[in-house]
Amino acid sequence: MEEEPASGRRVQELVREQQILRAAIQELALSDYGGMSIEGVARRAGVNKTTVYRKWETKVDLLRAALGSVFDSFPVGPTLGDLRSDMLRLGKQFRVFTQSVEGKSLMRLRLLQHPEPELAEIAKQLNARQSKEVRVLVEAAVARGEVSRDIDLVLLLDMLWGVLYARLEMKNEPVSDAMLEEVVDILMNGARRESAPRVTRATRATSKTRATSKTKATKVPQTKRHPRRRAR
Repeated sequence: MEEEPASGRRVQELVREQQILRAAIQELALSDYGGMSIEGVARRAGVNKTTVYRKWETKVDLLRAALGSVFDSFPVGPTLGDLRSDMLRLGKQFRVFTQSVEGKSLMRLRLLQHPEPELAEIAKQLNARQSKEVRVLVEAAVARGEVSRDIDLVLLLDMLWGVLYARLEMKNEPVSDAMLEEVVDILMNGARRESAPRVTRATRATSKTRATSKTKATKVPQTKRHPRRRAR
């Protein structure tokens, strides 16, 4: 009997690892952190628990790998060469993510605000890594002269994801490629408007102070009336 090639065994190992990592996300969503167990993950993945322990010694190690695998499946970069294309790609990725088993599970858990500190810390580390990748896209867009450095592109992407989340999850309505392009173009047009001054809390306060000072300066003082003298 011929031995299985090493490359074939490695492919099987990778497939089995992905099954375990996906099972870990599902178990986390169903049982939350406290009720989740290595044994439960092994049963869901259809493997022996020793197979899981051989790769990940603790539940935290397993979840760090599982959550990292999900983030790796939806990379922010590299840039496609222009900001509009980057935003369209990220929008399509988010659309796929929200409809996936992993995405639905993780959005319900609200990991960044999770009461379990170990789980919340993993989520914060992954979020920091994603934010770093977003900054690379920002710098690339600024270097190409597409937008000003004053534009908050992180906020711009949050607005894009917010619209998609509202349509897909809150309204349970589909988002077509045409609709996604329309949303991206609206956001891009807003970011590229150079004629409109950027209004911030500081500028609003300054404008209010100037308006008040102008009103006081133009106010005409009333002259004091003297009583009319009686004729003698």
